[in-house]
Amino acid sequence: MLPPTARDLPQGGRLAALLLVVLAWVPGGAPACPALCTCYVSPPTVSCQANNFSSVPAGLPPGARRLFLQNNVIRALRAGTFGPSTVTLWLYSNNISSIQPGTFRHLPALEELDLGDNPHLRVLAPDTFHGLRRLQALHLYRCQLASLPSGIFRGLHSLQYLYLQENGLLYLQDDLFADLANLSHLFLHGNRVRALSEGVFRGLPSLDRLLLHANRLAAVHRRAFRGLSRLTILYLFNNSLAALPGDPLAALPALQFLRLNANPWACDCRARPLWAWFRRTRVSSSPVPCASPPHRRGTDLRHLRLQDFDGCPEEDEEEEEEEEEEEKDEGGGGGGAVAVVGTPGRALGRPGTLPAAPPSAFYRDGLPPHDLRGSQPRPPPPSRDSRGPPEDDVPLAAAPRLAPALLPLLALLLPNL
Repeated sequence: MLPPTARDLPQGGRLAALLLVVLAWVPGGAPACPALCTCYVSPPTVSCQANNFSSVPAGLPPGARRLFLQNNVIRALRAGTFGPSTVTLWLYSNNISSIQPGTFRHLPALEELDLGDNPHLRVLAPDTFHGLRRLQALHLYRCQLASLPSGIFRGLHSLQYLYLQENGLLYLQDDLFADLANLSHLFLHGNRVRALSEGVFRGLPSLDRLLLHANRLAAVHRRAFRGLSRLTILYLFNNSLAALPGDPLAALPALQFLRLNANPWACDCRARPLWAWFRRTRVSSSPVPCASPPHRRGTDLRHLRLQDFDGCPEEDEEEEEEEEEEEKDEGGGGGGAVAVVGTPGRALGRPGTLPAAPPSAFYRDGLPPHDLRGSQPRPPPPSRDSRGPPEDDVPLAAAPRLAPALLPLLALLLPNL
């Protein structure tokens, strides 16, 4: 006689058998989920958000793919804490001040890492993110970072979304992003950057969106945007720009949306290259109000007339003079018109090799609520619970520490059901 199968059992017996299987899934009777956390079956998820944890809780299931640890008071991250199956890791809104070397080194599946809103972080080691070859989104907003070490993004060839807004960044060195050949969104607004050098955006052929507003920009190298052939959105408003010498926007053939307002634009001879660029392009732009000279204050730079530039040198003459000055600077070891500290690097990635990641998954905190982003909807800002597991996830266990005590009881009840 064959032993009964699950179908031969009454309904109550089938439910008990299913529960027994679920509890027996925990190896050796060990808890499947840390205390005060909630675990989910599909996809394997551990949610420990908003529990006042001062450290990453012990006992994280090694097979978990999504770890939600945001809105706690975690102070430090240590190597060996997270399992190699982790795909999504949210650590935003904690008190993280140190990240031990190697913390993320053995996470080959990691695609999204959110360390944003950790104002005590301040400093990152050059190899913090090395080895994350599948990382697609990296959040480092509001971390009080004054600088970024050269090589910190080295090897992140899959990265598509990089959030660096609202830090204290004072400068961006040449080739800082040179390995990010698949990067499409770069958020740098709300920092203290004063100048853009010639090689600052080198190696970004896939960049679609570049947000630089609310910095302290006063100088942009004429070749700062060279190579950004796919850029469609550029925000430079709320800076200290009086002019854009040498027509740097001419290197952006795909540009569609441009914001230049809230800058002290000088509408004298220095405005001619920008005015001429507007005349030969069709770009949706914000107003460009003049700040000087006094008789043109409030006039839109775009609406100036050719006679307003009478007596100004021709554009060709200006460009030749600028090129001669740059050659002199390079010959004397000056390194260009804008001096920015940095170490050159090389772009190792190959553009166009990755499909675009869905913006709904990674596009968070991109712009202030009052900003215009075209027709794309803006998701709600992160909160204590708004970024928890989806509603269709099935909880595995909220407090599975009772599992060992239930196993013998179910074993006795099962034959009588």
